[in-house]
Amino acid sequence: MNHYETIFIVDPDTLETDQDSIFEKLKSIISVDGQLIMFDDWGSKKFAYEIRKKKQGRFVRLDYCGKGVLVDEIERLFRLDYRILKFMTVLLAQDVDPESLMPVEDEPEATPEATPEATPEATPKAKTEAKTEAAETKNTSSTEETSDEAVETETTKTESETEE
Repeated sequence: MNHYETIFIVDPDTLETDQDSIFEKLKSIISVDGQLIMFDDWGSKKFAYEIRKKKQGRFVRLDYCGKGVLVDEIERLFRLDYRILKFMTVLLAQDVDPESLMPVEDEPEATPEATPEATPEATPKAKTEAKTEAAETKNTSSTEETSDEAVETETTKTESETEE
């Protein structure tokens, strides 16, 4: 099976029930000949230019696996339906396993004691504190060096003044 992505725009003047019937028909077509991975409704957006005298539309993204026959059937449905303003299908990958593309469910979070990141050395606060301490020791040593240099320059000035 191939992995496809189809983005289409539905006329915003279409009733919500009609839009839902379009979506259900697409889902049923895909489930017969392929496998739907993700149905992503992006909502109504304004166009950069008018399409069929419309200034906005409802954008929907389909992510699915199937064969070329499935894509042909979906695009045929889009061409026949006057409520679909535009569509575009892109082949993302060939010969893929649809099960590997399915979104993974959120796993329950582990307790903080069990994770290695919970150690004080690994926390972001500990890292910033360590950087601050390193910067302070560096600044302290540089001020000591500058005060020693200042003492040396003062002594050389006094020595040159006494020689004159």
